[in-house]
Amino acid sequence: MPLICAYARGGAMGSNSADLRPGTLQAVRERLAASLDKRKLNREKVASGDWSGAEPNDTRALAYRLRIDRKAGHAEATYGTNDFQPAAFLPGGARARRSVAMTSMDTPGESRTGTGFLISTKLFLTNQHVIKNAEEAALTQILFDYELDDRGEIVPETVFALDPSTLFIASDEGDLDYALVAVGKRIRGTGDLAGFGFSPLSNTPDRHQLGIYANIVQHPNGQRKSVVLRNNLVLSRDDDKGRLYYETDTLEGSSGSPVHNDLWDVIALHHYGEVSADIDGPDGKQTRSVNEGIRISSIYDDLGRRVDALPDQSRALLQDALVLWKTDTPTERTLTPGPRSASDLVVSQVRAESSISDPRPQMEHDMSLPEGETKIIVPLEISIKIGQPDAAASSAHRELSKLSASTPGTALRSLAEAQTIDRNYSNRNGFDPGFVPGLDINLATVVASVGANVAPLLEPSDRPLPGELAYQNFSVVMNKTHRIAIVTATNIDGETYIAIDRATGGPSAHQPEREADTWFKDSRINEALTLTNDFYQQWGHFFDRGHLTRRNDPTWGPNASRANTDTFHFTNCSPQHWKFNESTDFWQGIERYVLEQGLWETGLNKRLTVLQGPLYDAPQPLYADEVEVPNAFWKIVVWKGKGGLKAVALVADQSELLSIPRDKGGAGKPDDKKPVQISQFRSTIAEVARRSGLDLHVLVPYDTAAGDLPHVGEANIRLTAFSQINVS
Repeated sequence: MPLICAYARGGAMGSNSADLRPGTLQAVRERLAASLDKRKLNREKVASGDWSGAEPNDTRALAYRLRIDRKAGHAEATYGTNDFQPAAFLPGGARARRSVAMTSMDTPGESRTGTGFLISTKLFLTNQHVIKNAEEAALTQILFDYELDDRGEIVPETVFALDPSTLFIASDEGDLDYALVAVGKRIRGTGDLAGFGFSPLSNTPDRHQLGIYANIVQHPNGQRKSVVLRNNLVLSRDDDKGRLYYETDTLEGSSGSPVHNDLWDVIALHHYGEVSADIDGPDGKQTRSVNEGIRISSIYDDLGRRVDALPDQSRALLQDALVLWKTDTPTERTLTPGPRSASDLVVSQVRAESSISDPRPQMEHDMSLPEGETKIIVPLEISIKIGQPDAAASSAHRELSKLSASTPGTALRSLAEAQTIDRNYSNRNGFDPGFVPGLDINLATVVASVGANVAPLLEPSDRPLPGELAYQNFSVVMNKTHRIAIVTATNIDGETYIAIDRATGGPSAHQPEREADTWFKDSRINEALTLTNDFYQQWGHFFDRGHLTRRNDPTWGPNASRANTDTFHFTNCSPQHWKFNESTDFWQGIERYVLEQGLWETGLNKRLTVLQGPLYDAPQPLYADEVEVPNAFWKIVVWKGKGGLKAVALVADQSELLSIPRDKGGAGKPDDKKPVQISQFRSTIAEVARRSGLDLHVLVPYDTAAGDLPHVGEANIRLTAFSQINVS
């Protein structure tokens, strides 16, 4: 018995065999037959517990699991056949179901119903075999809230007409079988169209993998809305035809229904289903049906190819709809609190087991203190200040400019935007662990304690650390969960540290830094393991694309232009608050200060090594969608001066600014006359190691902070001048 798709009353259309043309039906059944062996194999894998083995595409599997990990927020997210779901699964489904409506077309010769859903607040998607053309669309109404409430009572429905004159796009039932139509005027009811929400389309590879269960919201046989939860096993995919195949032990289905994953992303448009003569249930009876859905990514791509040919009004509607997956909501996005990620749990364990100690005692018991009181020595915090800066605070720029002007030959390079990436990455020298004489900084050792977080590369490399991405004069090690670097390591040769002209890409005089327009993906690492332009475009009201290895730092030597461009890889990018570069004078200038004050006049080897990375240890983590935002960044500068090896550790904390968007207007927007500053700390290497979970013990003996930081309560010293940082 065929599984019913569209449902007809008073006509001949009562099943798939009647709904679809004979040629279409034959093609569908041939595809189902071709997928049989793969479905059977994957069904057995799922039954044996190897659900993840059903997906042959490693990139897709990794992208999907990472998305589930980030949404689930714990070390071992539940996938696939595991019926444990986070509590958010239920309200997520409740929101998704509201955008689903029943289609109803009544003519003198036929009454036909089906299912469809909003992909934006103005566009409605269903099958082409449900609404065949613009003429039928003009005769079709869509019924929202055609359902029962939680008490079993009828919900008042709201009915809209369709408006094919504004937009109607269709792909024939023999191809992608979709019809996209603009929604017209409300006919009856009180519901507002925007209030029903929408389920945006996307073509990203992280929305499904074979072996998962899917969820379908539908109006079967013209009945009130029903939901099939986690009872459709996704077992096969036809990449060439844009199909997805899923099996279920329920018989009802409805053409045009959205097929969702457990995060309520739409992954397919339900197209056809029938009881399979090749699938036997446990009792030997044919109890399972096999369904074919049109992959949403295929529909998305097809719409993208059509958009430029549309009239202006239609084109604008479709363009707006095709970017909604980047926000999933028509309102401006805000950061939200969330749980510790799996990566953070690894670091927390390292902190608990850390044996690195600060060269200064962290707690003293002073007998002169009253009983019960303890003196604690901590790194100095420079708190955020919103208001008029004092003279000392505003002198940081003047001091650094004075130093640079008085020191010959030390104009530092800046950004070049006339960039061309050399994709032959085999010619990059990468980070040199012995660059500073007398010191060996082994990156494999540095990240060993958090090795479970290191993102793998697509091809083996000859670097000592398998996950190390070598660039010109620096290297990056990525965090596979956060999709931001764990650490970047940079060599700076002060003798050949040169400026780059942003227009030509060649040497020039010093220029102020600003954000670049062009960033690049690195083909050596799975794109799913990096934050790319999509993220930074969505969250530009909070974040700039911030360099970890500063664009200035590796730009020296005969390949300075290549080094400059290499810093514009997304692997070296991090979400830094939009005020970060405007209020971190000490953070941005420490390398230059060490060169000019610690090395330039000494006649010694003018070499620096700089390590830097993000920190995730705020009391309450904040998320930009599924991306945990770093609350701070750390930096360690190492060199060999007159007194031997030296190191300085800084931390810049952006957590206090994360509630301030760039263009909010009114409350929440900082007054332009009141400078906003990032909190900057003079820290210790041992403290950075504790907070990051990295193994930095090789640098601890050279920390110039030993005995240099004040005791809380004994002094209230703000870091207002570079001279307060000991480089001797």
